[in-house]
Formats: sequence, C-alpha cells, structure tokens
Amino acid sequence: MNRTQPRSNRGRRAVAFTLTGVLTVTGLALGAGPALAHDGVDHGAEPGAEAALDWSNYEKTTLTKDVGEPLDLAVLPDGRVLHTARNGDIRLTDPSTGVTRITNTVPVYANSEDGLQSIGLDPDFEENNWVYLVYAPPGNTPAGSAPNTLPAGEDESYWDRWVGVNRLSRFQWTGNGIDLASEQQILDVEVQRGQCCHVGADFDWDAEGNLYLSTGDNTPAGTPGANGFAPNNDAPGMNPGFDARRGAGNTNDLRGKILRIHVEEDGSYTIPEGNLFPEGTENTRPEIFVMGVRNPFKLDVDPETNSLTWGDYGPDATKAVADSAGRGPMGLVEWNAVGLDEPHNSGWPFVHGPNAAYNDWDFATATPGAFFDPENLVNDSRWNTGLTNLPPARPATLYYGDNPGDQPWDELVSFGTGNGQGPMGGPVYHRPADAGPDAWPAYWEGKAFFGEFSQDYIAAFTVDWDSFEVTHIEDVTPNAAMTAEGWPPIDNPMDIEFGPDGSMYVLDYGDGFFRANPDAGLHRISYAEGNKAPRAAFTATPTSSSSAPLTVEFDASASSDPEGSTLTYEWDFDGDGTFDATGVEAEYTYTAIKAYTARLKVTDPEGKFTLTSRAISVGNQAPEVTLAYPENGGFFTWGDAVPFQVTTQDAEDGTATDCTRVSWTYGLGHDEHAHPEVSGTGCKGAFKTNPDSPEHGPGALLYGAVVVTYRDAGANGLPAATGEATLRLNPREQQAEHSARTGVTVYADETALAGNAVRGLGTGDSLEFTPVSFSGITGAVVRANGGGEVQLRWGAADAAPFATATIPAGAGWKDVEIAFDAPEGTGDLFVTSADDLAVDAITMVGPGVADVAAPTVAHTLAPATPTGAGGVFTEPVRFAVQAADNGALASVQYSRDGGATWTNLAANQQYGVTFSESGTYDLQYRATDTQGLVSEVGSVSFTIDLDAPEEPTVDTTTTATVAAARVPYGKPGEVTVAVSAAEGTAAGEVVLTLGETEVGRGTLGADGTAVVALDPALGVGSHTLTASFVGGEVFKPSSGTVRLTVARTTSTVAATVSPNPVKPAVAAKATVQVTTGSGAVAAGDVTVTVKRNNQTVATLTGTLDASGASVVSLGRLPEGTYKVDVAYGGTAGISGSTTSTTLTVRS
Repeated sequence: MNRTQPRSNRGRRAVAFTLTGVLTVTGLALGAGPALAHDGVDHGAEPGAEAALDWSNYEKTTLTKDVGEPLDLAVLPDGRVLHTARNGDIRLTDPSTGVTRITNTVPVYANSEDGLQSIGLDPDFEENNWVYLVYAPPGNTPAGSAPNTLPAGEDESYWDRWVGVNRLSRFQWTGNGIDLASEQQILDVEVQRGQCCHVGADFDWDAEGNLYLSTGDNTPAGTPGANGFAPNNDAPGMNPGFDARRGAGNTNDLRGKILRIHVEEDGSYTIPEGNLFPEGTENTRPEIFVMGVRNPFKLDVDPETNSLTWGDYGPDATKAVADSAGRGPMGLVEWNAVGLDEPHNSGWPFVHGPNAAYNDWDFATATPGAFFDPENLVNDSRWNTGLTNLPPARPATLYYGDNPGDQPWDELVSFGTGNGQGPMGGPVYHRPADAGPDAWPAYWEGKAFFGEFSQDYIAAFTVDWDSFEVTHIEDVTPNAAMTAEGWPPIDNPMDIEFGPDGSMYVLDYGDGFFRANPDAGLHRISYAEGNKAPRAAFTATPTSSSSAPLTVEFDASASSDPEGSTLTYEWDFDGDGTFDATGVEAEYTYTAIKAYTARLKVTDPEGKFTLTSRAISVGNQAPEVTLAYPENGGFFTWGDAVPFQVTTQDAEDGTATDCTRVSWTYGLGHDEHAHPEVSGTGCKGAFKTNPDSPEHGPGALLYGAVVVTYRDAGANGLPAATGEATLRLNPREQQAEHSARTGVTVYADETALAGNAVRGLGTGDSLEFTPVSFSGITGAVVRANGGGEVQLRWGAADAAPFATATIPAGAGWKDVEIAFDAPEGTGDLFVTSADDLAVDAITMVGPGVADVAAPTVAHTLAPATPTGAGGVFTEPVRFAVQAADNGALASVQYSRDGGATWTNLAANQQYGVTFSESGTYDLQYRATDTQGLVSEVGSVSFTIDLDAPEEPTVDTTTTATVAAARVPYGKPGEVTVAVSAAEGTAAGEVVLTLGETEVGRGTLGADGTAVVALDPALGVGSHTLTASFVGGEVFKPSSGTVRLTVARTTSTVAATVSPNPVKPAVAAKATVQVTTGSGAVAAGDVTVTVKRNNQTVATLTGTLDASGASVVSLGRLPEGTYKVDVAYGGTAGISGSTTSTTLTVRS
C-alpha cells in the first residue's frame, strides 16, 4: 500500500453489485445471483471521456525490470519508488537516474506466501520519515510444511510449534534506505505457519490518522474435503489451519479481518471509536473493523469519499461442480466499498459474494448440514475462541466468477485474457491540485481502480459514493491498445498506485511464480497528449566476467520514438552520473574488478527523455542452474513425491555445488497464479505434492510449480550472484478444457470428469498441452465421444501422429487406453481429430516422474568388531544407518522389539545412536522416503558387557532333546539341553529360540544340563528349535537344534440350561464350558442356536472368559420344547466341538 498524503489513496479489487440489507442465496445452482441491469460500457456518457479514453494520449514507461518477486510499491514525495520482494528485499528506483538498487534486506520467515509484504509511507512522512512494513519475522518455526493430521502420540499442543506472527512495524527513512535498528513493532497477527495461504497484509490511513490493516484467513485453498467450497474442517485430529472459522469467522482472532487502529508516537496503538466491537466486549478483539474476509490482498482508504474499498479472493469450485454438489456457490471473488462508519461482517467462510450461503458440511463424515443463514450466523467450530452468534453478513458490492453469465457485470471476465480470478484493487483517483502535464485527466476523478492479476487488465469503477453502488465499468489501458502503441502490456498487476505527480504506477508480477520473472517490472503510465517520451532499451554483451578487463558492446537500437523522430543517445558506463559516450552503439572496457551500473539516456527532439540501466559485474558471473531430473512437464499423481537433483556451473566456483546455497520452492499452480506450499534447501530431494491439492476445486487448472535458485559465494570482493531454474509438473489427468485450443468449444457437461469438456474437434482443430515430458509414461487413456480417431502428435498439430486412439461410436464417454513409445525430452503435445469429436481428458499411464525406487539401507557399528569375551563389546557401541534415496527420506528408524515399535533416528545425528548400557541388542532398521516407499529391513545383533571377562578358551557342544517329537497345542512340554565341554563341566545359561524369537531360557545344572519349559502358546506347526549355550569366562558358546511338532488339541463342549423348565416371561441362560485335551484354556466364541420343530428361533453368540466359560441369555421364548445346539469353532491350536441340550418353556 502506499500514499504520501491522506488523500493519495490506493483502492483494491472492485466488483460491481450492490445489495441493501441481507440477501441469502442457497440451493444447488449457486453460481451467482441474477444479473442486475446496468449501463454497459457507455464511454461517451461523461465529459472528457473522448480524450481520457483515447489510449494514444498516454505513455507507459518501464522504470525498472529489477523488482525481484514483487509484492508492493510506495511512491516517495520526490518521485522515487520503493518496492518490496517476498524474500525481504526493499528496492529503491529513481526514475531521474534510471537506477534501481536494494536499500535493505529485512530478515523474514519465507515459506508459502509468507515473507515481506506491503510497504507504505506515514501520512505525515515528510515531517516524521516513518516507513511502514508488514512482514513475517523469523522465529523457531520448524522447517518445511506442517502435517495435515496430528502425528501419532501427540496431543493438540503439538500445533503450537507452528504458530508465528505477521508483523506491522515502522522504521525511520534515512533518505536512501530505512534504518532497521529504528523499528517500532506496532502489531503482531498470530498465524499458523508451515501451510499456505492468504496473508492479506495491506494497509492505508483515513483522514483521522487511523490505520486500516488487512489480514488473510491463513487457511489453505486445498483443505481436505473442501472441494473448492468453504474450508471449515475441524474434524478430530486435523490441522487447525484447515478451519477458516478459527480466524475469519472468529470475533476473538485478528485473521481474516480488516483492522482499524491509531498508532501513537511510541509505536503503540489505541482503538478508535466505531469499530465492530466496543473495547471490553467479551470474546472479541476491539481492533476489528471488518470481519469475515478471506484474502483482502489490497485495500484502499479514501478520506474524500469516506470509503474503504478492498478485493477479496474466493475458493475455486467451478459452476458445474457447484450446480451438482449442493454445498454452496461456485468460486466467486469480490470487490467491496463501504463507508468508514460501517463496520460489519463480510460473511466468510459462511457466505460469499451476494451472501450466497455454504452449507454446514460435516468434514468428519462428509455429510451436508443446513445452509448458513447470513442474518443468523453461528460459529460452532471447536477452534472458535470468540462469540458463537456472529453479526449478520453484508453482501459484496461486486462479485464475479469464471465465465460470462456468472455475474451481473460480465465485463469483469471479458476485459482480459488468461484464466482464473485474481482481484487486485487500485486507488481512488484524485487529481493533484498542482497537477502537472503527466497527471491523469479530471475525467478519472473519484473513480476506483482495479487490477485483475490472472486476466491481465486494469479497470475503473464509477461509484455512487453515497450508496456505494457501482454504476459504470471501464477497461483502462487495455492490452490491445497498449501493444498497438508499442507499450508493454499489463502482465499480472500486483499493485497499482497514483503518485504525487498524478501518474499511475503499476507493479507487474509477470508470468511465473516465486521468482524474479523476466516479464515483471515497475511501470509508470502518464497522460501525454501529443509528443511521447521515447522508449529506452539496450543490450550489453557480455554483462559479466570473472576477471578484468571486460569489454562490453552496448547496442540501443531497440530503443524507439513513438513519433518516429531521430533520437540522441547518451551512455554512462560506470554509473558515476557523467555521460561518457553518445551514439546508438558504444563499446566500453571495464578495467577494474567492481559491480557497475551502466545507464542509457534516450532523448527526442523536443527534449523528452527516458533512462534505463542494467548491472555489469566484473569479477563475478551468475551461476547456471540445471535440474538433472525431473524433466520439465513431467507427469505425477497428487500425493506423489517427485525426486529432483540440482547441478550448477559457476565461472568462479566451478561445478562443485555448495548445496547449502541451493534453495527451492514447490507450489500449487492454479490458473495464472500459484500458492507456494513448501520450501527447502539442498541439491537433492523430492518435491512432495499434496494429495489434497484437488480439494482446491474440482475441475480447476492445477499443476506443480517449482523454482530452484543457487546463490554463489561471490568473488573478487563482489557480492554473490544468483541463478535459477524453473519447471512445471503436470498431473497425469489433463482436462481438455485446460489446453490451448484451436477451433473447439468448451461446454459444461455434468458427465465429464471435471464438469466441462470440449467439442467440435475436427479437421484443422487442435488441443495443445505444454510443457510435456513423457518420462515414465507408457501410454494414455483418451476419454472422448462421437466415434472416430484421436491422434497424439509431438511438436506441431500437423506432425506425424505417434499414437492413435480409436473411439467407438455411440452415446456417452468412451475411455480408450493406448500404449506408445513416447517422444523424448520436453515439448508440446497436440491432440487432433478429423471426426468432429468431443474430448474430456487425456490421462497418462505410468508413474511419470514420481518416485518409484525405495531407499536402500546399510549399517555400521563403531567399534566395528566385538572387543570382549564371548563376542561381546566391552565399551559403548554407536549404531548408525546409511540410508540413500533418489528423492528425499521421510524417516530412518530402528526397532529393538522385532519391529513392533520403531524409533526415529535424527538426520542431524547422521541417523545414529550410541548404546552405552550392558545388554543384548537385537536391532532392525529401515528407511522410508517421502513417496512412502520402505526399504528392505536390515538387522544386526550384538551384546554389550562393560564388565566382560577375557575371551573363553574351552570348546563346547550343545545338544537338545524333547520327550516327545509330537505334542498337543497348549502342552508343548520341555526341552532338555545338554552342554558338554572339552574340559570340565559347562556352566551358564542356555537359550531356546524359534527363528529370531526367544521361546525359553534356563541355567545349566551341575551335570551340564538344563530343562527348559516351552511356552504353552507355542503355535501349531513343525518347528526347529535352536538351543544356544551363551558361554562364559571359560567356555565358548555353542548351539544345537531339535525338531518339535505341535498339533491341534481337541476340545469338549458342555452346556446346561437353567432354569429348565422356564416360564415364557423368564429368559433362560445357557452355561457353556469348553475344555481341551491338553488342558489349554479355550478362547474365542461359542454359537448357541435355539430351534423348535427344526426351525431356528434364535442364533446367539457368547465369548469365552479366562476359564473357557460363557453364559448366554436365550431370551424370553413362547411355550414349547426347544433344542439348544452349542458349537465351539476352535482356534488355530484348538479344534472345534459341539453339544446339544433341550429347554422346556411352559407356564
């Protein structure tokens, strides 16, 4: 946000539909309310429209392309521009010199959408020099993403470790940067970290000096079970971040709000009168002015119109899904305009748009509840700490969906190109009193500006500021007109401001995510009838080197003049403020190791000029970053882990990559934007995709978006340089409607996989999917109807097909699977047909780039070999697991109880643990990767005896015998173990084992024998028992084996019924006793069947107790004689048996 004085305002995200009172929209077809009549786009209706809407009267100047990952801007009174990047960088661009530099880097917690957000100037900046920031300060938050569900063994306090804050602070401006040491921390908003999304974080002031701060609901768009509707998931064990009611719907929480405070001299704040809840109201926060918002990313406060305006994002259900699901409205976004005396509840996450209601979905059982009533909203979330009964909801001023017909004002989805909805508001324009020739005309006075991030356009709303009704919408600087004039197009507008000169400043994010996009930039759009400023552009070859001297060729031939006039060119090669050369082309040799800024000034005959610059690095070249795998455009299934490996080449550092300098971000791509989900460091690992990502909204265009950066070590005293690589990962199911389409029509079809499909795919038509890599793909399933052939082609729509699917004739969708030898590398997939078919989806067959290789494990012991008598260790032993995976390890574990329980080994301890106590250690170990693949289980056994004697010297022989080679279950008998010694009589313990399991233990007597009783629970089967003599100070260990067969034992059932006879009103009971031939206690169930005249009257079940008995009530029966059959089914070791008795029932 930013303004230099209270009247220079910034509004954001406008949507035109005003309702008075409260409107409820429920039912199945919740796409939008009925379209209200409006005046369309009548450009001639207002004075000055002809000149103001003649886009040839404007000029667009690119002030800088050096913006990082841009988020917000502020225009200083002297015309310089501050702008922020998510990584914490604050840049200062000076249009008078053409130079951009990083003035400060604010330390931030950077995960998902967190980081440095907005920047703004105090209304009295020229007197007090305060610059305000909203940012996520670093803390002790665990790395990576929080789990979806509560980990085993944890209670709900576990979630506390993921709690952090987003902070509003102010700093002193020094003239060329902010003084980080001067920070006054004003307000912390507690948030849940380790998850995406919705930060909000914009701010502005009213005429009274009150500050308005927007906050997002801090809830993922892909909440499990949400399916593109309201994420109100408070099911037991789920991450509390999945419930938007805990924040936006909570009167006692600052998230999902617009706050209003007054900042005092010492940086503290007070509460102005007139907020939603008076101070002291129980279970409320007095800072709240508006509650119930989702992601009010940009807002504006305009004292002249007494208005607060903001845009709000919505969830992602398509209209087709909303029409069929019955859970609430399709994904709508909003723009709202209210008076500064109108605190209220905007309704999220209970209603959205025109108060279209969601139902109270039970996420634990996936069943619908009643629809929320916007006039009587109830927050019964288990995470709610505020009021249960909420203020009534106020409908949006404007809202819009995906396509024409989804909203009253179809201009909102027709002005731009691109997919999705990305409402970014802009300022309410007020022409400066001392406006110069660059100021926008008075025609725009009082209009609210709006940017559409996903659709690449800026609009202006004419608003009746008494009723806050939007009466007129205009497409501002449309891209068709801009490109026709030779200006750069609007490209994902992130922030819009009017500066003190009356020009519009636009911060474009560009295409791509979590990175400094090549088409990002800071631009100024000025009114300029007649002569326009020239466009300055130049190339420099090369721009960096490892050593001096460096000779650079400069070429400004890409510069131009709108009027075609001859330009003059001035070059400042070293950035010292003095121009060193003239001419379109120039050459300069840099003789010293240094970071330089080369500037170009282009001037037309009337004296209008433009400056631009670029960095020249002599002494350090940026590294090249490559992803060895996966291939760009590879396919995966949601929930997969996708292994990756990063390599780098650096002119100064060579190919030896410092993996601590590799940073990566994986995010959920959605239409034209993305939600960063997890970040990490390292050269090798795996991008863990979220299995709940499709909950973003059925039918939404979703994909994985990855950015990898490498920051070198710097060289020759120059700062570090950064290189990057990007890739896109595609879900295996590719919807036809999401392709680049030629000659086909998208239509709604409830039988299609995602509610939409394309039709009319015939001769000359095509569907294009890009980028695509068939790595790990062996075929595809083509889902189409109409009868005919569908061809898959590589690289061009007229290339030879590499696979063809024959679609059977007949109504309905046909799924046809085809196998193929896929083209190699990354390219473009074209789908064609000559048969006028409808196509729903192409689903790839095969794992794609998902992890398919389990980890491998090995172990080491230190010391490596036993050091004591009897093969024992006489000192502590360090056990370590060496685990390797082509992706990322999720856990490395060991078990001491045969795999019944597992203990995690810490990565920072090199997956090792030291055992220091005497004892026998029978260890198993394994590793699991983030795909869930588990290694083979390794094992090792060793004994530690810290007081062990010297190695024994006398050989022994161990034999084992049994009294009977075949015994009944429950009475396995005994094993006689005899140990003979070469000298003397052996003494010590003998151990009986079955496989790796100990089944008995005994001590040798004076005759060198021991009788070891076997466990009565020894299972049925033929067993080889091993008798091991453990040895001692003198005697060496030895072992022998014996065979023993355990057979099933018999059982006998006895049953009595009492009372017998019995009256009809009394329930008799059957007492059952099961005994076994071996004396083992019978376990399990008995079945009691009551019959009369050979007809079954009742079948009852009883469970045997610890004595093998059970009492079963037979229930009240009519008069008569009954046969009572009792059956025992037996167990693995006990055979079954039956008995019968009779029962007489009479009065």
